[in-house]
Amino acid sequence: GGELKRMLELILGRPVLHVPGNERPVRSLGLCSGGAQGYIGEAADAGLDAYLTGEVSEHTVHVAREMGIHFHACGHHATERFGVRALGEHLAERFGIEHRFIDIDNPA
Repeated sequence: GGELKRMLELILGRPVLHVPGNERPVRSLGLCSGGAQGYIGEAADAGLDAYLTGEVSEHTVHVAREMGIHFHACGHHATERFGVRALGEHLAERFGIEHRFIDIDNPA
Protein backbone atom coordinates (compact mmCIF):
# COMPACT_ATOMS: atom_id res chain seq x y z
CA GLY A 1 0.00 0.00 0.00
CA GLY A 2 2.72 2.49 0.88
CA GLU A 3 4.65 1.86 -2.33
CA LEU A 4 1.46 2.38 -4.36
CA LYS A 5 0.85 5.63 -2.47
CA ARG A 6 4.30 6.94 -3.44
CA MET A 7 3.77 6.01 -7.10
CA LEU A 8 0.36 7.71 -7.16
CA GLU A 9 1.80 10.87 -5.61
CA LEU A 10 4.48 10.99 -8.30
CA ILE A 11 1.96 10.48 -11.11
CA LEU A 12 -0.65 12.87 -9.76
CA GLY A 13 1.71 15.48 -8.33
CA ARG A 14 -0.25 15.77 -5.08
CA PRO A 15 -0.56 14.13 -1.66
CA VAL A 16 -2.56 10.91 -1.48
CA LEU A 17 -4.33 9.64 1.63
CA HIS A 18 -3.58 5.96 2.24
CA VAL A 19 -5.57 3.94 4.75
CA PRO A 20 -3.74 0.64 5.25
CA GLY A 21 -6.09 -2.30 5.37
CA ASN A 22 -3.52 -5.02 5.90
CA GLU A 23 0.21 -5.79 5.72
CA ARG A 24 0.09 -7.68 2.41
CA PRO A 25 1.50 -6.20 -0.82
CA VAL A 26 -0.94 -4.82 -3.38
CA ARG A 27 -1.40 -7.25 -6.27
CA SER A 28 -4.89 -6.24 -7.40
CA LEU A 29 -6.43 -2.78 -7.58
CA GLY A 30 -9.90 -1.41 -8.22
CA LEU A 31 -10.42 2.20 -9.16
CA CYS A 32 -13.24 4.61 -9.86
CA SER A 33 -12.59 8.29 -10.46
CA GLY A 34 -14.27 11.13 -8.60
CA GLY A 35 -16.39 10.59 -5.52
CA ALA A 36 -16.78 6.82 -5.48
CA GLN A 37 -15.63 6.03 -1.97
CA GLY A 38 -18.95 4.33 -1.31
CA TYR A 39 -17.92 1.38 -3.50
CA ILE A 40 -15.12 0.22 -1.21
CA GLY A 41 -17.28 -2.63 0.10
CA GLU A 42 -17.78 -3.96 -3.41
CA ALA A 43 -14.03 -3.74 -4.03
CA ALA A 44 -13.33 -5.71 -0.85
CA ASP A 45 -16.04 -8.25 -1.68
CA ALA A 46 -14.40 -8.75 -5.09
CA GLY A 47 -11.21 -9.78 -3.29
CA LEU A 48 -9.15 -6.76 -4.35
CA ASP A 49 -6.09 -5.78 -2.33
CA ALA A 50 -6.61 -2.04 -2.80
CA TYR A 51 -9.19 0.50 -3.94
CA LEU A 52 -8.45 3.93 -5.36
CA THR A 53 -10.85 6.83 -5.83
CA GLY A 54 -10.97 10.58 -5.51
CA GLU A 55 -12.69 11.24 -2.22
CA VAL A 56 -12.83 9.85 1.30
CA SER A 57 -15.43 9.85 4.04
CA GLU A 58 -15.09 8.89 7.67
CA HIS A 59 -17.09 5.74 6.97
CA THR A 60 -14.65 4.71 4.21
CA VAL A 61 -11.72 4.69 6.62
CA HIS A 62 -13.51 2.31 8.98
CA VAL A 63 -14.70 0.02 6.18
CA ALA A 64 -11.17 -0.23 4.76
CA ARG A 65 -9.75 -1.26 8.11
CA GLU A 66 -12.57 -3.66 8.95
CA MET A 67 -12.57 -5.35 5.53
CA GLY A 68 -8.77 -5.47 5.23
CA ILE A 69 -8.41 -3.50 1.99
CA HIS A 70 -5.95 -0.69 1.28
CA PHE A 71 -7.75 2.56 0.44
CA HIS A 72 -6.24 5.47 -1.48
CA ALA A 73 -8.01 8.84 -1.78
CA CYS A 74 -6.25 10.74 -4.55
CA GLY A 75 -8.45 13.80 -5.00
CA HIS A 76 -11.65 14.19 -7.00
CA HIS A 77 -10.11 16.49 -9.61
CA ALA A 78 -6.87 14.51 -9.80
CA THR A 79 -8.64 11.25 -10.64
CA GLU A 80 -11.02 12.74 -13.20
CA ARG A 81 -8.70 14.90 -15.31
CA PHE A 82 -7.24 11.96 -17.26
CA GLY A 83 -10.65 10.80 -18.46
CA VAL A 84 -11.78 14.30 -19.44
CA ARG A 85 -8.56 14.86 -21.39
CA ALA A 86 -8.92 11.50 -23.17
CA LEU A 87 -12.56 12.25 -24.01
CA GLY A 88 -11.58 15.59 -25.55
CA GLU A 89 -8.89 13.94 -27.67
CA HIS A 90 -11.30 11.23 -28.77
CA LEU A 91 -14.00 13.73 -29.79
CA ALA A 92 -11.47 15.89 -31.63
CA GLU A 93 -10.26 12.90 -33.61
CA ARG A 94 -13.72 11.45 -34.21
CA PHE A 95 -15.40 14.66 -35.35
CA GLY A 96 -12.44 16.66 -36.63
CA ILE A 97 -12.91 19.43 -34.10
CA GLU A 98 -10.38 21.43 -32.15
CA HIS A 99 -10.27 21.01 -28.42
CA ARG A 100 -8.20 22.39 -25.60
CA PHE A 101 -7.92 20.90 -22.13
CA ILE A 102 -7.51 23.56 -19.46
CA ASP A 103 -6.33 22.02 -16.22
CA ILE A 104 -7.24 24.29 -13.32
CA ASP A 105 -5.84 22.67 -10.21
CA ASN A 106 -8.25 21.91 -7.42
CA PRO A 107 -6.89 20.57 -4.13
CA ALA A 108 -10.15 18.71 -3.38
